[in-house]
Amino acid sequence: MKQVIRSPLCTASICLSAVLLAAGLAAQIAAAMVPNVILPPLDIPTLAALSLLALVLEVILFGEEHRFWATSLIVGAVAFGVLSLCAGIVPTALEALRAGILGGAVFLVCEVLLHSILDRLSSGAVGKYRKSMAVLSALLLWLAAQILMSIGL
Repeated sequence: MKQVIRSPLCTASICLSAVLLAAGLAAQIAAAMVPNVILPPLDIPTLAALSLLALVLEVILFGEEHRFWATSLIVGAVAFGVLSLCAGIVPTALEALRAGILGGAVFLVCEVLLHSILDRLSSGAVGKYRKSMAVLSALLLWLAAQILMSIGL
């Protein structure tokens, strides 16, 4: 059986794009089916939740991948900017650029924090439970990101 050679950059962009596509599709379906629905604003905790969900999905599906941090910033900025504009979450290209820059920064911070927590936990007794520790750590990081709730785009 041949082994597929995969790039760490590819796994991040696949997981982040899948999560953002599902979130955008759910927002469009909710807005179409129930016109009076109040969707969550595009603020830092929402961006952190989407980023952490993509990072946990990457750990579960592909294992932990370390990559150069500038590429994570670029992947996050492009994914959040383009997919938020395509999903209709932001109305103009300038707001999509703002969402992309903020989303890329939030994705980078979430990735650095989650991987440093997982590296620290891997040396201990809970190193065997890597996937469940990724889920639990991401949940705790999302709760910590709630302090930035009032800061929006």
